[in-house]
Parts: sequence; structure tokens; C-alpha cells
Amino acid sequence: MAPSSSPNSLPQNMLETLLQRLGTAVLERVATENRFRLLGDPPLWWATTFKTSPESPIDVGSLAPFLQHFLDESESAWRDDHDRVVRSGPWSHRDLTSNLHHFEATALTASHRPLLLIERIDERFDQIQRLLQQARDQRLLHLDQVKTHERTRTSLTGSLAIATQERDDVLALLQHLDLAAIVTNQEGHVTFISPRCLAWIECPSTTVIGQPWEQSLPLESADRKHLRQTWDAFTPQRGRRPLRLTSTTPRWIEYEIHADPQSAERRIILLHDRTEVHNLRQQLDHQTQFHDLVGRSPAMLQVYQLVRDVARVDSTVLIEGETGTGKELVARAIHYSSPRKDRPFIAANCAGLTDSLLGSQLFGHKRGAFTGAIDDHHGLFESADGGTLFLDEIGDIPTSVQTSLLRVLQEKEITRLGETRPRKVNVRILAATHHNLNEDVIRGTFRADLLYRIRVARIHLPPLRGRRDDIPLLIQALLGQVCATTGKAITDLHPDSLHLLMTYSWPGNVRELKSAVEFAVISARTASLMPSDFPDELHHTQRAHLPSSSQESHHTEPKAQLLQALQQAQGNRTEAAKILGISRATLYRRLLAHHIDVAE
Repeated sequence: MAPSSSPNSLPQNMLETLLQRLGTAVLERVATENRFRLLGDPPLWWATTFKTSPESPIDVGSLAPFLQHFLDESESAWRDDHDRVVRSGPWSHRDLTSNLHHFEATALTASHRPLLLIERIDERFDQIQRLLQQARDQRLLHLDQVKTHERTRTSLTGSLAIATQERDDVLALLQHLDLAAIVTNQEGHVTFISPRCLAWIECPSTTVIGQPWEQSLPLESADRKHLRQTWDAFTPQRGRRPLRLTSTTPRWIEYEIHADPQSAERRIILLHDRTEVHNLRQQLDHQTQFHDLVGRSPAMLQVYQLVRDVARVDSTVLIEGETGTGKELVARAIHYSSPRKDRPFIAANCAGLTDSLLGSQLFGHKRGAFTGAIDDHHGLFESADGGTLFLDEIGDIPTSVQTSLLRVLQEKEITRLGETRPRKVNVRILAATHHNLNEDVIRGTFRADLLYRIRVARIHLPPLRGRRDDIPLLIQALLGQVCATTGKAITDLHPDSLHLLMTYSWPGNVRELKSAVEFAVISARTASLMPSDFPDELHHTQRAHLPSSSQESHHTEPKAQLLQALQQAQGNRTEAAKILGISRATLYRRLLAHHIDVAE
């Protein structure tokens, strides 16, 4: 090896000592063949390993087959690339005593001199082996972990696919059953909500998931309270009444609350859309009930339509019908269906009052107008200003009041008793009577001009005996009212009781029916109303009230027979009455009933 020329280079003897201490043999190629000579003193292991003389050139290729192969690989480094360093990697060789040792060779060029370094690396090889084994073990462990991860991922992927399929199946089933569903955790926060439910509440899932279920459903306060009570019951149950979702498109729903089979603390809320059923029920209710009127007979359906028609205009309406048929209910239905529904509705019974009392009640009075008038008083017309005044039993009002009433209808103004100054009023008049006002006009007890003023429109309420099909509906409605008032729990009506009520003639109409039902509820000892619970008169007089054939013929006398009698009598009403065998008053009444001119 050439001596060091740099001041910082190691001295030659120090370098050789260092190489010897490191156990490295340094050989220099002495010819183009694989012959080398040792530089400096060989390491201690050289003499026990190779049978060579350090003083003569050494055929390195003969030392070990591995070295011959390595020399072939190092040839290009020595010949062409002097900066290249080639390492053989560990190789094994048995020494002269057959002990196995490990070596590593390095080929390099230094100062244009091809060198071969042979190093015994027993300890380092063992370290490398241990490191390699550790690396190998770690790699195997890593491979096992990778395989485990792959198996886990495959299992999770399969489970996810199954769960996704099951979820899709559940959603398809819910969709098919027209159900919406909400699942909550133990805190009542939403963990799942079906797409159908999201469509109903018109919210994205991101605003619902994780929120309390109560905040997720747009409900009115009463419905929310009702649902909360059901929720707190901790027992599976179905909602007893529909709730209204107050979204852009209101929807009526019924609900069921169940515990999650996999976790008792989780809840499942199932929602059923009952909007269509609710609407159909409403339509049915509208057909069977209009405001406080109950019935679905053709006669009552015609009354409902008349009420709707007259409610759209502001004309005066005369409501006719027997006592107890519900004339005031019709008046209220007209008022609350009309544009005046937000203004007062005042009902006044005109029967049984004197001129002064009725006049004062209707038009008001000035202090001192009559005895007892100690202060100014405004009447019902002024109280009902802007609204509706219902004059019940208008056929019983005195003649003097009729005149004042006619002025109100004509001039739209009133004058208080004791005053001369008229006051403008804006009141719609609805009147009712059980009288035949045409006959009253004939008798001179009712002004004809007032009749024509109040009978701009007219509604005739049929008697209850004329709409028996409505009796079961009326009983059901009245039974609910009476039970709520009395606190008694009556669940049904015995069939014999229904037969009794259906065959009775009801001269007192709906008012009498209500009294009979109330009497029966008070008398009942069981949950079902028995015939014995109803008043005695229903048992004793039902046949007497049934219309006889003679009565029926009496009221169904043909119009042609009346005209024939008038023709035979040459228009003389008295003679026509004699021909028919009836009184003159009866003749007039029948002529009016058939709309035959009554003028002589």
C-alpha cells in the first residue's frame, strides 16, 4: 500500500496496525490474473484459515469458490471504474480445523492499485443474522397482521354488504307498507330516520340525526304533549288519535312506539299516514254534520246546501219549522258561515213580550221613555251592529213592533223609544217561526209587507218524524253530550230502545229527543240504555202519534181537487169549501200550501 502523502493521512504503520486489529487482510493484485500479495502483516486468523505463504503471491480464487466468483464480479471495478467499491456480502468458510467462520470481501481501487480486503466477521455476522432473523420475524408478524387485517376487512365488507342489503330491504318494506320510522338511542336522540319520514317533515337527515326526537317532528304543542306521554309510558302502544304534522304539506299521522328488540333502551317510532282517511272522515262528518246540525237525510243535506247558499249573501232569511227542530242552530250556522262570523250573533225570542218591552229590547230606549226606564239603553240592533240578529218566533211580535221592524228593514235605521233621532245600523236579520205566516197574514195578525221583507230567502226545517233516518245519528251525538255533562259512561243503545225511538212520532222534535236521551242516561243502571230507561210517554203514545191513513190523506189532498172545487164554485171560496166538506179557513190554508192564489 502506498505511503500516505497527505498531512491528515494515517501513517502506514498505524494503518496496518489498525487493519490487523480489525482482523482485515489487505491484498493487492499483482497481475491481471487472480494473484494477489498480502500487504503488511496478515491478521491472526489468516494462518489458521488458508494454507498460503504470505511472502509469495496468492491465488485467491483457489482459496474459496466464492472468492473466485467474487473476483469475476470485481473485474470491471478494478479495470474501468476506479471509484467503485464492490462488497461480496457474508460468506462462510471452514478453517484448517474445520471450524466454520464468516467472511466478507471488498474490492476497490486505491491510488490506481487494485486491492482486495478480506475480513472475518464472525461476531458481526451473528449480529447481522440476529438482525435478519428479527427482521424476518417482524416481516412474518407483519404479514400475519396484514393477512388478519385482510380477513377482517373482508369480513367487515361482507357484514356491511349484508347490513346494507338488510337496510335496503327494511326501507323497501317500510315503503311498501307506507310506513315512516324513527329509531332513537337511550337518550332519545335520533339515530335513524327513514327517507319517507324525512320527506314528510321536509328536512335533510343531517339536521335530524343526533337531535332529540321531539325536535324532529313538527307538531302542535297539544300533540307533542300527547306523544310525550305515550313515550314516557315505556310500554309498546299505538297512538289513540291521529296527530297533525305542521309541515308545508300538513299530514295526519298515527303512531306506534316500540322498544328496540336488540336494546330495551332504544325506541322505534312507526308513523302511519292517515291523511286520506282523515280527509274522508272529514268529508263524511261534513255530510252528517254541519256546524251544530246533525243528520244526513236528503232533507237535511238540502238544508245544509241552503245554509251555504244564503250565507254567501246578506239577505234576510225566514227559517220555518216546528218547535224543537233546531231553527236557532240553522241561524247560527248561517251566521258563522257568512262574512259576518267575526261580529256578534244575538238571538232574541219575540214571544210573550209586550209592545214596550219588546220594542225596548230591540231598539233601546231613552231615560224616562216609560215607567222604569231609569237610564238610556241601547237595544239588540245596536248590540248586533255589524253582525246578525236572530228574531225567534217572529210570528208572535205585536203589530206595533212589526211596523218598527219594517222600518228597520227598509231604512236600515232604528229609533230608540223616547227619541226622535234615527240611528243607522248594519245588521243582518234572520227570523224564525213555527207559524204559518201566510195564514197569519190572512187572519190579519201579521203584516204582509213585513212577511215579504223577511222572507227574501227561506229555509224549511223538516220535523224529526220526517227524517227518521237521522235519529241514530242524533242519538249518538246527544248521548255523547249528555254523558259528558252527567259524567256517566253509557256505551251503547239496546236494539229495542232504538226501535222504540225510531217508531215514536216526536211531536217535540229534536228538543224532545234530547230530553228523552238525557232522562234515559240519568235513569240508566247499566252501560246500555234499555227501553225501560226512557220516559213512559214514549211507550204509551207511540201509536197515537203515528200518522193515520186518514191524516195522511187529509194532508195529501191533490191540487187538482182544489182547483176543480174552485171551478165548480166559480171562484167562490165559501162554496168551494162546502163542496170539499171543509171550513173556509182550512180551504185557505190548503190553497196556500199548494201555492194557489188566495185572492177573491
